[in-house]
Amino acid sequence: MTIAPVLLLIGLTMPVQVTQGRMPSPVEALTQARTSYNDGRLADALAWLAHARGQAAVVDSAELVFARVSLERFRRDGDVADVAAARQALLAVIPARLTPVEAGEFRLATGELLFVDEQFGAAAEVFEVALGSVADGHRERVFEWWASSLDRYAQLAPEGERQRRYSRLLTGVDRETRLAGIAYWRAVALRGIDDLDRAWAVAIAGWIEAPATAGPERSAALRADIDRLMREAIIPERARRTAAPAEPEAVRAALDAEWSAIKKRWSVSDFAAQ
Repeated sequence: MTIAPVLLLIGLTMPVQVTQGRMPSPVEALTQARTSYNDGRLADALAWLAHARGQAAVVDSAELVFARVSLERFRRDGDVADVAAARQALLAVIPARLTPVEAGEFRLATGELLFVDEQFGAAAEVFEVALGSVADGHRERVFEWWASSLDRYAQLAPEGERQRRYSRLLTGVDRETRLAGIAYWRAVALRGIDDLDRAWAVAIAGWIEAPATAGPERSAALRADIDRLMREAIIPERARRTAAPAEPEAVRAALDAEWSAIKKRWSVSDFAAQ
């Protein structure tokens, strides 16, 4: 499942580089860098940070924002130089000088760097701690980072340990029942503990309910994630588990057909045609 950046930075909008005919103060520049990052204007954020980085009044905060911007640039462009820049900036931060909100941002940036480094177990631990204090408006994105980290961590484990890690994911899912994409993660966890029949049922319910649970803007992406999980994991594994030794492909074809029929039956276009 695609995971989005967690944006926890707040500010006001101003033109880049000058404020009322003068150069911005470090505090003003930092505020605008945060706003630009929030809005996804990464080049503008870097331009503002040029006026804030290295300034004693905001040095730790500015390095933290620079790390977050660099990580988002890496997510967008895939340039590993941005990862190195983010790590260097984060290492320059003295956490004791951050505000409580910034301390949460520092933890999230640390978790993202661990994820990029493929240290998925450690990333899951960091994001789980973050879940204990994150505001409701950002909870879903932090949960997705945690769930994605734990999913990747479980995939690397031997069979018995793999199921234990997915059981941990299922426990987390059961604590977060109100989140929009929770059906996807419940199906992932159930598949991970080999409860394929329930994973199949949860995926069907999640696909059908996506417009109601995720809203019109996000339901298509959620349905695409569930569809991919069904076709690439649940259906083939369920076919192998239930079929006679000579018939797994036939069972898989039948399950594929059943899944396609369910999606058609519960699609808006199907109702419109009637």
